Order: sequence, then structure tokens, then C-alpha cells
Amino acid sequence: GDILNTPTEPGYNPGRATLPEMKGAVRFDHVSFRYAPERPQVLNDITLEIRPGEVIGIVGRSGSGKSTLTKLIQRLYVPAAGRVLIDGVDLALVEPAWLRRQVGVVLQENFLFNRSVRENIALANPGLPMEPVIAAAKLAGAHEFILELPEGYDTLVGEHGANLSGGQRQRIAIARALVTNPGILILDEATSALDYESERIIQQNMRAISQGRTVFVIAHRLSAVRHSDRILVVEEGRIVEQGSHDALLRERGIYMRLHAMQAGLAVNPRGGFGVGGGGQMQSPPGDNA
Repeated sequence: GDILNTPTEPGYNPGRATLPEMKGAVRFDHVSFRYAPERPQVLNDITLEIRPGEVIGIVGRSGSGKSTLTKLIQRLYVPAAGRVLIDGVDLALVEPAWLRRQVGVVLQENFLFNRSVRENIALANPGLPMEPVIAAAKLAGAHEFILELPEGYDTLVGEHGANLSGGQRQRIAIARALVTNPGILILDEATSALDYESERIIQQNMRAISQGRTVFVIAHRLSAVRHSDRILVVEEGRIVEQGSHDALLRERGIYMRLHAMQAGLAVNPRGGFGVGGGGQMQSPPGDNA
């Protein structure tokens, strides 16, 4: 919907910057944004520095502005105020076609065409040799199940990927995002609808997936972000907390309350966790995000 509703971008402009190779440093410089002049502000004066190669988890309630942050990185929208910079270059000066090739995106629902597995993975570059296709599938945890398909990588996936399970479709979508070796990878609720086994495989491969690139993981389930280098908690368009999983639990703020709700624990008004009905308190558990 975001792409279909976006005005057509201008054609190639040789005056715009195309960086030789994206390192993945991202900076939000006092960024504010609203989807239309008459609509409320979605992001409020965001200032944020992200180092190349960092894995950033982004959590918050629905409508808090989580996905909007990454849409600005893709230049799907333009900030109302402030700047978004990649490797120190303002995205307003960057050639959009170059940027699209440097940013891989996996959404909760991803479209697969009624073509072979190989063609779906290599969609951005149909002439790719088999080696990078297989390498991307291995990173996404898809290679083993692909080999078990009737025709392997030449198996037709069916309309919308109907011949595959939801977890298999999602792993092919992740492989498709990785095959171009993007400098930035955005996983926007990419594991939220997965079965346990598929999510486990993707989480197991996350360190390899993030090798050499900056990764943004947007999620409602905290299990998807707990091993991130840094987690951002977004509330009403502002970053209200940030830190590692364990550090945020110690802060006893919004992240701790989200964690408690998902772990099925009662939260004491003073910030502790209640256990059963006995009134005894315990520290935030570290293993149940």
C-alpha cells in the first residue's frame, strides 16, 4: 500500500549521489513526520545514531511509529522536518534507485510469484548464478526444505506461494532480500506469524544474517528482538527507552511491562513482578522475552 500510494519518483538523476558501497551507518537528525498536513504527528524530533553492522530491535504499541522509522530509511516518505542520513549522506541527495538496491525489506506478508523457488529468490536479478541463490537460501534457513521439494530450486511455488507453508514462504522472502547482499536489512514483523520451528530457525541464523550489514527488526513479540545489540522502545512517536534486553528490564519501564505481559506475569505498581498469588516478588526473568 505504501508503494502504490507514493507519487512516481523522478527518473535517474546523475546529479544525485550513489555511494560506492553502503557501510550501513544511519542517522536521524531531529526528524519529525506526519502522513498528511491535517493528520497528527507520527514521529516527533527523533535523533538517533546507528553504527554500521548494528542489529537494532524496534518495539512499541501499534501506531507508535515503529514502521515509519524504517519507511523513512527506504525513502518511501520524506521527513517533515530534519534529515535522515546514511553513511553521512542526506537521503534527499541520494539516487532512489541506488538506495532501493542497497536496502533489503521483509514484511509480515510477502508476495511470491507462480514461478520456481529460484526465480522468486533471484527476482531482483534473474540472471544470478546458482551459487548466490543457494548462499542466500542457506542464510535464511531455507536450503534444506528446498532440497526436499519435488524439483528442488526448480519447484513452482504456486500462486502466492500456495504450495508452501507460511514459514517456508517467509524464509524464501528473507532469502530474496539477502541475495542482493544489502547494506541494510529491514525485518518488519517478518517473524510475527511464523510457527515456532520456522521462527527458531530464523533466530538461530540471525547472527549470520546480520553479518556485515545493519539490521532493523520491528516486532511485537520480544523474542524476536531480545538478542539485538540495541532495542528501541517507541511510544507516541518518540524513542522513550533504548538499550539491551537485560538493561531495559533493569530500567523497569515500558519494555519491562511489555515483557511481563508476554511472559504472563503480573506487574507490581512499584515496578516488580508478582508471582502467583503469594505476594512474593522476583526480578525480571532474563529468558522469557
